[in-house]
Amino acid sequence: MTTQQRIAVLLKKAADATATAEELQELADLVQQDLTGERSLEMETMLRNDAAPAQPYDEAHWNRLADTILSADRPQPAKVITWRAGAWAAAVMLLLASSLTFWLLRKPASVKEPALAAQPQKDIAPGGNRAVLTLGDGTEISLDSAGSGLLAQQGNAKVIKTGNGELQYNASQDGGHSVFNTIATPRGGQYTITLPDGSRVWLNASSSLRYPTVFNGKGRVVELQGEAYFEVAKQPGQSFVVKVDEMEVKVLGTHFNIMAYDDEPEVKTVLLEGAVEVKKAGVARKLKPGQGASLDRQSGVLELMSGVNTEEAVAWKNGFIQLEGNDIRSAMRQIARWYDVEVVYKGNVPAHFTGIVPRNVPVSQVLKMLELTGEVHFEIGDRQIIVSP
Repeated sequence: MTTQQRIAVLLKKAADATATAEELQELADLVQQDLTGERSLEMETMLRNDAAPAQPYDEAHWNRLADTILSADRPQPAKVITWRAGAWAAAVMLLLASSLTFWLLRKPASVKEPALAAQPQKDIAPGGNRAVLTLGDGTEISLDSAGSGLLAQQGNAKVIKTGNGELQYNASQDGGHSVFNTIATPRGGQYTITLPDGSRVWLNASSSLRYPTVFNGKGRVVELQGEAYFEVAKQPGQSFVVKVDEMEVKVLGTHFNIMAYDDEPEVKTVLLEGAVEVKKAGVARKLKPGQGASLDRQSGVLELMSGVNTEEAVAWKNGFIQLEGNDIRSAMRQIARWYDVEVVYKGNVPAHFTGIVPRNVPVSQVLKMLELTGEVHFEIGDRQIIVSP
């Protein structure tokens, strides 16, 4: 059996949830390529139109996917291919091939059959592109139901919903009168916006961004609640500042993520590219790529974090929930926001999770993956998830 044929067989098993842990490991070892960044987006474009497996089993379909993987440009081989990198690459490919595999990096000694598979459950769909735009005069526009094209005129800026469902501001170069707009996502929503200066912002669920329709003067200032990923357009002599509660993140042009939910114990800023300065009550921390800053909400202490997992910080933007040793409550807060559910705990549930799960599947399938740890059990009710040992 050729490598392509073996990958095709393993892909099919993974998509059918019949692959063993050893077979998943084998698949990750066969793929062995890092598909982060632009390369992953390229692979996604290549596969999305052919991602749903044909029914019944179509050997040609899975061979075609395997061929695409094997024909991808590979990076220079590293001395050691880690399981973490292989698992990430395989997880990306399996997601695009409609697999529903949870990559457990800490495998328990024995794996129980997930309880969710034993009986029919109510299910809850994942979130999607949903947001409300509030204009300067208080008018609210539901972006998920609004058609594409011109939505409003705000001073010298045209507010447009693009054909791919994003919000965009086209401001005239002569500046002019500016008003403040706010875009807010509900629980179970996300949205992407291009600001008047060309900066792009991805808003996660239950988040809001307040910004001017024209950036005048030497500074560009926006206000964030919740979580967002920023790609700031460089403007010589004009800094960009994100205000989060009593903290400020100041940049000139960079890529970074801010997580500042009210129900999280910390406000975290993670830098992917460029440089930022995080300030709180006169204390400043300058970050380099791969570093972060953590503000403890209770003590008010601002600390520098080195060796940050940037993939985990922006996994939500790339369509994943990535867990790096997260405790059950931290993991469930992410799930609750994205699936718009209430989480109820019964008994002591000290489970920790490490791995990657997709965000584009019904919640029952995510919970089934988490149950593979054998440490936790879930029940689904009406907009509710019950967690027990």
